[in-house]
Amino acid sequence: MKRLRLDAIAFILILGGLGLANLLNTNKPTISVLENRMLKARPVLTVSSLLSGDYFRDFEDYYSDTFIRRDSIVKICRDVKDALSLNGQGVTLVVAREQAGPVNERPDAVPTPDEKPVPISPEVPSQAPAGSATEGPSPEKTPAPTPKPTPREFGEDETVGYYLIVDGKAVQLFKFNREGMDYYAEVLNKYHNVLGDKVTLYSVIPPTNSEFVKLRKYADITDSQNDAMDYLYSRLDPGIIPVNVYDALNRHKDEYIYFRTDHHWTALGAYYGYCAFMETTGREPVPLDRYETVQVEGYLGSSYTKTLNKDLEKNPDTIYLYLPFSQYEYVMYYGDTAQTADLIDMSYAEGSGDKYLIFMSTGGATWSVIRTDVHNGKKILVMKDSFGNAWVPFLLPHYEEIYVVDARFYSKKATGMTIPEFIEKHGIQELVFLFYMENVNWAKFMNGVESHLY
Repeated sequence: MKRLRLDAIAFILILGGLGLANLLNTNKPTISVLENRMLKARPVLTVSSLLSGDYFRDFEDYYSDTFIRRDSIVKICRDVKDALSLNGQGVTLVVAREQAGPVNERPDAVPTPDEKPVPISPEVPSQAPAGSATEGPSPEKTPAPTPKPTPREFGEDETVGYYLIVDGKAVQLFKFNREGMDYYAEVLNKYHNVLGDKVTLYSVIPPTNSEFVKLRKYADITDSQNDAMDYLYSRLDPGIIPVNVYDALNRHKDEYIYFRTDHHWTALGAYYGYCAFMETTGREPVPLDRYETVQVEGYLGSSYTKTLNKDLEKNPDTIYLYLPFSQYEYVMYYGDTAQTADLIDMSYAEGSGDKYLIFMSTGGATWSVIRTDVHNGKKILVMKDSFGNAWVPFLLPHYEEIYVVDARFYSKKATGMTIPEFIEKHGIQELVFLFYMENVNWAKFMNGVESHLY
């Protein structure tokens, strides 16, 4: 009994000591390097938050997020979990929470719905543009459009992602969602009906990497994305042109077209997707050997930060960059505030988990424009998710102006324009929807895309 009391006292002292040290620690972290995310900020005490109970819930999240030596404790928990796992050697199935917010996007650039965004933090360096074109004016404010039907509402902002870790590579599994596919087609058809034949619409859908990894006996736990695309394209209006990215990637499936520790395609995979787009439009893609190549080592991406898998940690990625040879100016607009940047921003090369931000300096502006030295009058708008960041730079040799909108960041309140109004204002002739398969499959994401239509 005496030994039991001593054990209990020791446990209470250790727990109390850690709790006291955490409360007295004034040097609270604001980000988790391990998980590559912003940590919960200390909540502000107000009468309303106190009465509603929100203050205590938010403080609990803040306390947990900023607990002393949290990242070390998370790693220890991971190691204990791995030691008790019943998974086979070299194979791990991981269930991870997926947030509606973007992966691998700079958190300080994320606006709340229809709120005017703010520029990126001043401590993040901005590179000088490669071109010499004159910076364009910010969009003029226009009266609010006539109210239209509100897009349908869907469930929570959080869903679940499934990853299979095989031989040091994370494979994002795919489960077919018929409602999500139907809704994607419905949204694109609405855009086509509003824009008419004045604007050519393209659908570009990169699959997840599970489609190109030989899973052998695990193949039955993921659905066919090729079949899903066939189903999807059968529901698009004939005036919308599908781009067969699947076959283009499948011809190169033994190459380094997807990262091992990240859900994105590599720049090489994006290049093959660009080639498929060029061939669909009847134009010749630029040979890859025309580009200067730069390597960035030691990348642990989104799949690692979601799973914290040790096999991934031991097998980091290399980012191969193909530097644009066209002269250009890249301007990112945060509401009315314009900021120039590089399409390939090497200021992120020294980080560990945020190296994907090299592509388009995160791409998280309200909208962006790339003006090139290609004076052919061609203008294109790419509405994208983060997969588009590695794809857009390959368009430079073909267009005079390339407009970029991330569906998660665009704001009608900030610009005063719906997407159709934006297209008309800038004289855009082509519109590309580039979303990877998981976002196409997720109705909540496409709800945001539809909201920019009215």
